[in-house]
Amino acid sequence: MTKRGTLKVYLGFAPGVGKTCAMLSEAHDLYDRGRDVLVGIVEDHGRERTRKLTEGLPMLPRKTVPHRGGNYEELDLEAALEAHPEIILVDELAHTVVGAQDTDGSRPAEAAKRWHDVYALLDAGIDVISTMNIQHLESLNDVVSAVTGTRQQETVPDQVLRDADEIELVDLSPDALRIRLARGEVYRHQQAETALNNYFRVGNLTALRELSLLWLADKVDEGLEKYREDKKIEENWPTRERVVVGVRGDEVSEALIRRGARITQRVAGREMLVVYVSGADEALGADLPQRLRRLQELTESLDGQWRVIEGDNVADTLLEFARTVNASQLVIGLGSRLSRLFSSTSHKIIDGSGRIDVHIVSTSGTSDGKTEGQAGGKLTASLERFGLYRARRAGLDTSKQLSPTRRWLGWLLAVAGPVLLTLFMLPFDRTDGALGSILLGYLTIAVFAALAGGFGPSIVAVVIGSILANWFFTRPFHTLTVTEPANMVQIALFFVISAAVAVVVDIAERRRAIANRRLGQAVVLSDLARGALDEGDDIRSLLARLRETFNLRRVDLQQYSKERKKWVTMETTDPGGLGTPWNSKKAPAHVGAGDGMRFVIGGRDLSPAESAMIEAHGARIIAIIDREQIDAMRRATAALEAGNRVGTALLTAVSHDLRTPLSGIKAAVSALNMDDVQLDEESRSLLLETIESSTDRLETVIGNLLDMSRVNSNTVTVHHAPVLYSTVVEAVLAELPEAAQHIDSFVDATVPPVLGDAGLVQRIIANIVINARAYAPNSQIELHAQPVGGGADTVEIAIADHGPGFPVEHLNDVFTPFQRLGDQTANKNGLGLGLAVARGFAEAMSGTLEARETPGGGATLVLSLPAAKMESKDGEARGVTKKEVEETL
Repeated sequence: MTKRGTLKVYLGFAPGVGKTCAMLSEAHDLYDRGRDVLVGIVEDHGRERTRKLTEGLPMLPRKTVPHRGGNYEELDLEAALEAHPEIILVDELAHTVVGAQDTDGSRPAEAAKRWHDVYALLDAGIDVISTMNIQHLESLNDVVSAVTGTRQQETVPDQVLRDADEIELVDLSPDALRIRLARGEVYRHQQAETALNNYFRVGNLTALRELSLLWLADKVDEGLEKYREDKKIEENWPTRERVVVGVRGDEVSEALIRRGARITQRVAGREMLVVYVSGADEALGADLPQRLRRLQELTESLDGQWRVIEGDNVADTLLEFARTVNASQLVIGLGSRLSRLFSSTSHKIIDGSGRIDVHIVSTSGTSDGKTEGQAGGKLTASLERFGLYRARRAGLDTSKQLSPTRRWLGWLLAVAGPVLLTLFMLPFDRTDGALGSILLGYLTIAVFAALAGGFGPSIVAVVIGSILANWFFTRPFHTLTVTEPANMVQIALFFVISAAVAVVVDIAERRRAIANRRLGQAVVLSDLARGALDEGDDIRSLLARLRETFNLRRVDLQQYSKERKKWVTMETTDPGGLGTPWNSKKAPAHVGAGDGMRFVIGGRDLSPAESAMIEAHGARIIAIIDREQIDAMRRATAALEAGNRVGTALLTAVSHDLRTPLSGIKAAVSALNMDDVQLDEESRSLLLETIESSTDRLETVIGNLLDMSRVNSNTVTVHHAPVLYSTVVEAVLAELPEAAQHIDSFVDATVPPVLGDAGLVQRIIANIVINARAYAPNSQIELHAQPVGGGADTVEIAIADHGPGFPVEHLNDVFTPFQRLGDQTANKNGLGLGLAVARGFAEAMSGTLEARETPGGGATLVLSLPAAKMESKDGEARGVTKKEVEETL
């Protein structure tokens, strides 16, 4: 793959600041240093200084394009790609290419820009130097139009400029630029006068200059963040005003965001980051995603950035984030005076802020821009600090966690229980001593109401019980007046204890709901882990498990390509495969996976807890990719080491086994060609025999080398057909007549045929016989064949000798290429390939070749091949007969 070229852009805020001249000056410096520089296209606009700077540089001829009755000169992209210089100059990145069109016709001529040609050059591996004015940036088009009153028709997407490897700002004061304009160095005098009174006013130029400086500052800030991340610098560097606003996800958070925006807008160049810290309670709210989405929309409408981070300790998490992003100011909210008594978060933030300025904004009287009731606001704040009201605001109302049956039962107990108890107790003695027992009865009803229906029914039961106890069982009866101090204390204690029990039961129920949700999350993670173990730890199965577990329509895994400057899909769960577009009106959500990777998710909105669980799998994805890369490197290294070993052994073997027969042939031929020596017939015959034997030996060596290369490259062609061992043995005896007298064959036509390639089977048996003759020259070789297995699925042929045999511990080593037992290099006759080639051929036919000991001494090599089968009329497989084999042949 061709390495992508680098892009350098000279950025200016208006025409005439000197971008093109700076580009040409650099080109001269590069050209003088011997670099291959080519001027692709430079627009001098009639400026003498620019035209002179192009002299002395290689120029690419422009192509003439007819368009709407006129001729225009444009960059000849095809010629530039063909010339393929090291560096090419392409002026005016936002210029519209006249008459250009994509090769596939998908982009009309009016939409083609010069930056498209630049991308084509970069993809070809050519470095590009270009120029551009800040007013041509797509995101600033509306701002520039509002400032100058002129809307730019030629724009460049922001990502194109952000993808630039280097951006150099060409700056000039507005007064100096106007002086250039007045001198006629930018436009002709008549055009210059018009420009001075319109576009080139001091205010316009100042605003454009500020836009260019601020945009480049953002680019520099990205580089600084990358440097801090690479160097692992955690200390706060407030190089730029950055305001962090901490929100809780409630209504008053909108007021905090607007306050943070006002602080940010006081000084140009500041930026605002709104942070929501997701804890255990907030992650369970049913309507939390919708509320957070509204806050995110408000933040983005005020040109802020939205972040959601996980953390149980709000103060520590918020401070850690502020330090990470180099924040200079932190904005947090504080409720009513009563709520401050129960809150230590703000104090922790102030104590740990360090160099960060902390703004504490009172939100006690703000809720969607309206004033809360004073008493209600204080009660709400104090309940919120106790964890009750906050839980309900976050969607943790206990009643929502209960079934409808339990809620109805709770309210029934709360309303009917005290009344029934009162009716039951009225006939009995209502003395002062009975009040305690009666109040215990009402307390029991309140507890059961809390267990059944939650906090609301319990409080109602307490209130009703207190009123009924006062009315019917406290003197004076049938009034709400209490005259006895003891009765007053009893009723007051009953109310307090009952309310406390209701609160405890409600909190316990809420904690149970949290525990169940956390248990559900644990089950999800466990299910994902178990599924990965069952289905294999690979990316495709992991994405499929994520999609099924979270009920998503589609999950993609994307990685940012620095070479291509865009996100590239690595894997997808879509049945259509990679490249299938998203068929959804709603844009898919993105969940970070770390290290330049992300999940693209579609189907439904995710809660912060679900997003966190999905994001946690990013580390696993990265681990899988790293492991695959390590395995690939290990395999490549092992293959390289094996190749080196084989190459070394091959060179050693070839140096002996090829040179020896060649030397014998050369010596014999030289002797036959000597004119001064008369050879008798016996000597001549001996020399000719030497030539013949050396040639045969050379042919055998080369044949083994070719066979081994076929085995190693998996290019062995197998023609499967029924084969009779007896026929193959006869062919081997005919091939090796000198070994035939040393072979005792007990293989006859009654042995069932095997399924294989007759030629490869012959080569296997011949190589084994040659090996036996080399190492056991004085031994007879015996051949036996028989079917094995209960269903005779395999037929074996055993080639046995009674020579020295193989050591038991080295039975498998005999099949190692370029090596024989007792030596590590081929320093004897032969390359040590015969048995290696034989095993390779056997495995190519789905068979095996094994080495065994011969009873009584010697070596036995057993070739096992599958028996040939034929389907009978009743559908069952049966053996192939000899007659059928002969008919097949």
